[in-house]
Amino acid sequence: NKLDWLFGPFAFRADLASNWLNYDGTSWDAQMIPYVRGVRRHNWRIASVTVSFRHSKEMKAQEEGDPVWTTKRLNQLNLLFDLLGTKELTP
Repeated sequence: NKLDWLFGPFAFRADLASNWLNYDGTSWDAQMIPYVRGVRRHNWRIASVTVSFRHSKEMKAQEEGDPVWTTKRLNQLNLLFDLLGTKELTP
């Protein structure tokens, strides 16, 4: 099984909500950083549910190979690394 942790909606137990509510992120990082920290710091176990979803051909065609989208994705990854730091991203 492969977990796509960058894909859309996610769910968690109510007792974990404070991890997201107490994070000061303003964008997609508000979903990602608490998630990564929980896995790294608290050994959270992650499960996935198969969702019948595919991006439209038009959306894929718009993004694939377009330098604007490539730059956007690269900036997102760089922000993730900047916010988490080497300590949280290495074993």
